[in-house]
Amino acid sequence: MIRLELVGQYSTKLLEANQAYSFINFASIGSVFEQPPNTVTYFCDGMLMSTFMSRVTGRRIGRVSFDFTSIADLVLRSAEQQGKRVYFVGARQAELELFVSKIKALYPRLTLAGYHNGYFNASQAEGIQADICRSEAHILIVGLGAGLQEQFEQDALRAGFRGVAFTCGGFIRQEALATRNYYPALINRLHMRAFYRMYREPHTIKRYLIDYPNNFVHLLALIASRKVAISVEE
Repeated sequence: MIRLELVGQYSTKLLEANQAYSFINFASIGSVFEQPPNTVTYFCDGMLMSTFMSRVTGRRIGRVSFDFTSIADLVLRSAEQQGKRVYFVGARQAELELFVSKIKALYPRLTLAGYHNGYFNASQAEGIQADICRSEAHILIVGLGAGLQEQFEQDALRAGFRGVAFTCGGFIRQEALATRNYYPALINRLHMRAFYRMYREPHTIKRYLIDYPNNFVHLLALIASRKVAISVEE
């Protein structure tokens, strides 16, 4: 039995939780099928997933992503205003440094507890998680790709991290390489983010054209056979 715990909407009260949060769409949910995380609560990333889950559960579930079209600014602005310390993990070192420079310019009063690139082995991961705990970070933001990032944030919590963790997928790399916002305003307004990303990052074409429909069918079959249980957190 696969258990999916969803959050209907983002609220700043989640920043006080000692919890791991991630984001599912019809591409990333494939990693959940393969290795269901035990202690991760999910937002629906993308209009298709939020609409689907709203229909299945009978509850209103909004589209929530960790990027500047959704909650990234809300999280970072709240952290800046409340004096919360933020730790970033992800991307290549050069991309990460560009990203950190951009974040410092956007949020000059934000306290960075630390940051580390996303290229490390299992033993090095333990050292990074120990550093996160020592840093007394309140918010951990991890972009390692589906599956790996959920495992990392769960391991950080088990290692003693006392704050809230969010995965962010390719957010760090995308924002590092974007001159302004990654998604142009018109693209965001028309909900054409998937098409724009296929244009900007051709390696995502397989994800949208093959993984999406395959995982959609797989999820339908699991629900029909009662092999997945979905709950919605208030």
